[in-house]
Amino acid sequence: MNFQTDRRIIIDGIYFIREALFACTDPVQLECAVSFARFLNWSGINRDTYPLFLRLIQSNNPWVIDALIDAREPRLLFSTIKPHTEMIESAFSNLFAFHPDELYEKALMALLGIVENAYFDADDGYKLHPIGIMDINAVGKFLIKAEPQEHPINRLVLQILDRLTHLGESYRDPEKNILAKHAFNVRYAYFDTTKQLNDAIPKPILTRKYGIEGVDPHSDYAEVLRQRQLERQKARRIVPGEETPGIQ
Repeated sequence: MNFQTDRRIIIDGIYFIREALFACTDPVQLECAVSFARFLNWSGINRDTYPLFLRLIQSNNPWVIDALIDAREPRLLFSTIKPHTEMIESAFSNLFAFHPDELYEKALMALLGIVENAYFDADDGYKLHPIGIMDINAVGKFLIKAEPQEHPINRLVLQILDRLTHLGESYRDPEKNILAKHAFNVRYAYFDTTKQLNDAIPKPILTRKYGIEGVDPHSDYAEVLRQRQLERQKARRIVPGEETPGIQ
């Protein structure tokens, strides 16, 4: 079959393909998604494949996301893709959609990594996506007041907020100054022991939903995934030219 024939078949069967790859509502669908995630991890992320990576991140299923990210640093998953409006808006949309504690940590770090990269220079990021109060709240709500600032999530969120406090510094833009002040207030609410996050962020946004509701694969498939993960971890510890105990 040629490309055009395959394309027509894919378009005609798009509903079933979508259900197989993205629904993750039963073990069979999940296993399809995990296999596709493994393929994407093997293929690599680029301008063409990043939307597929992002779509699987949105599944918020730990099995899928573990297969997708594997040994990569979640925060840097999208760092090779030049930030642009569509990707930034998608990241904020997902951060806004999930409650604190609802997002799988690797998924959260990957989405926050997009924001971090986009607003490395806050004013440059603003040109791509004019950030608003709700966007800042969508980032700040993931702060964990009970954890130290060295906690990976806190460290990343605080770093993003710190960069946003510099919005408009060069241009003395009043609108940007309001946003910068709000980012400062959210950050300050974390550090100030006399304050709570809801002193800066509306309480409904901070409503926590503990635990990740998701589907698990069938037990035999899950065991295969665990064994593969152990083998990859073992392989990464092997130094070329050195004998590894237990491996003949």
